[in-house]
Amino acid sequence: MSATRTVPLPMIVEQTMSGEIMPTPGRAVYGLLVHGLDGVSELRPAEGVALDWPAVRVDQLHVPPPPPVPLDDRRGTRILADGRTLAVDRLRGTATFYGPPLAPDVLAHPYLAPVATTVNRWAGRETFHSGAFVSAGRAWAVLGPRTAGKSSLLTALAARGVPILTDDILVVEGADAFAGPRCVDLRQPVPGAGLPTRPVRAGDHLRVGLPPIAPRVPLGGWLFLRWGAAVTLTRLPGVTVLARLASQRSFGQLPSDPAVLLSLAALPAWELTRPRVWAALDDTHRLLADTVVATSAVGATR
Repeated sequence: MSATRTVPLPMIVEQTMSGEIMPTPGRAVYGLLVHGLDGVSELRPAEGVALDWPAVRVDQLHVPPPPPVPLDDRRGTRILADGRTLAVDRLRGTATFYGPPLAPDVLAHPYLAPVATTVNRWAGRETFHSGAFVSAGRAWAVLGPRTAGKSSLLTALAARGVPILTDDILVVEGADAFAGPRCVDLRQPVPGAGLPTRPVRAGDHLRVGLPPIAPRVPLGGWLFLRWGAAVTLTRLPGVTVLARLASQRSFGQLPSDPAVLLSLAALPAWELTRPRVWAALDDTHRLLADTVVATSAVGATR
């Protein structure tokens, strides 16, 4: 792996009626200033957020897509799982979806994820298919395969008053992690959660709204999910963490800085095992809370 070459992305500007060119803050999410989705409640306004964040305008065109272009460090197309084409242009700061129309809230989540991974990797950041919650002032990443129960665990934690940083994409810059859209999408309800939900994605998912949160939080460590017979946490050595993080980077065709991955792999990491029963959520929450608090206390004394 070689170090990533970063090139600043453009700031989106708009022209006022008087002809004055003014920067527009857009919405702050995934460490980006996103334009074109200003009416989406799941995306927080960018007031008070650093305006040097990479900016991107999201658009839809309901016309045949352009010919496929290999994605490199400046532009290209991505063919999404549903057959839509996403064309991203680094120099113009645009991300355009081609295909049937999408509701703005669905554009914000989950369709903003491939935009976020591409633009953030261009900016030299690392991105992972991961959720994250906040405890003891730090973000704790939750990683696992598609059926590992990340969103249901995050919803259960949210129901117990734990702040959720992001549902499915974790963007990391240096020692910090960025907040995602203010929602978690579930394939099935979490019993006993007691959180309001609404159907999204043509009724295939239930959306849980999340309260506002700081746009970036120091990263505390990693949790890798697996199913098993009991609720346990097993500390992972750095070499194992490094291999797992390297394999779970988003948009892996772009190179990463080895020093960055080594630094991330040095953070505390565990394998979280729990059974496929809802009754295990209370024990999982208690074990996570005790471990995170103890780990944060040790880190504070160093």
